[in-house]
Amino acid sequence: MELIENIHNSLIFYPSREFISSPKQEGIEHEEVFINTSDGEKLHGYFFPAPAVKAGFSAEGGPTSSGKPASTKTVIYLHGNAQNVSAWYIAPVEIQKYVPVNFLLIDYRGYGKSTGKPTVEGVIIDAQAMYQYLIDKGLKSEDISVYGRSIGGAIGFELAMKEKLKSIVIQSSFTSLRKIAKELYPFIPDQLISNNYFNSIELIKKIKVPVLISHGDKDEIIPISHSYKLFEAANEPKKLIILKGATHNDISDYLTNEYYKELNKLFL
Repeated sequence: MELIENIHNSLIFYPSREFISSPKQEGIEHEEVFINTSDGEKLHGYFFPAPAVKAGFSAEGGPTSSGKPASTKTVIYLHGNAQNVSAWYIAPVEIQKYVPVNFLLIDYRGYGKSTGKPTVEGVIIDAQAMYQYLIDKGLKSEDISVYGRSIGGAIGFELAMKEKLKSIVIQSSFTSLRKIAKELYPFIPDQLISNNYFNSIELIKKIKVPVLISHGDKDEIIPISHSYKLFEAANEPKKLIILKGATHNDISDYLTNEYYKELNKLFL
């Protein structure tokens, strides 16, 4: 059993301890955060407060300021399976130019400055710790949404089964760990990939909050068919946005006005 778990974890997680940049170096307003998990790990990351004005859209498609106060709504950004927050913080900060919400971006165990080693069960506990951190800060469940990128989408679905959320946004994710593992590593026997792990196609059927699913049509790692199947299985209200030209790792460069408008609807 331990061997199977080690195989799972080595195939799924690619953590890095190296910090390549920081929001402080970029002059980005933030708070450095350390969070304790229920099983004794300490997680590291950043809290990015909402912009002071609400973003809108000009005739040319760029952001505009309406003068409205910042949102009190907060989004947990669950990042992908590689690198750490030093590479991921640019993504939520860019979204804030168009969507005035707070973002909490925290490394899973074993990533960056977070203690421990990543496991499937462990990163789900980590997501719950992020949620509890916001609750302890005085937020209510209706204030909290999730933005899950790639494997972060699967973690987001797991969190939604355990905690109440306002909405869920899933980007470039997969239907199940077994399905994507077999596609990426066809030589792996089925019995080495438990179907109980990250079975998003079954979890999404039980989720009752609004869901936005997006995927790049040039994704070379996770086929776009996964998002079509997730969307088909999801309950209403739901929306699917296909981002033309986007691959798995550059999808943030292809976000559209339609996409940002949907985020405003879901998060605010």
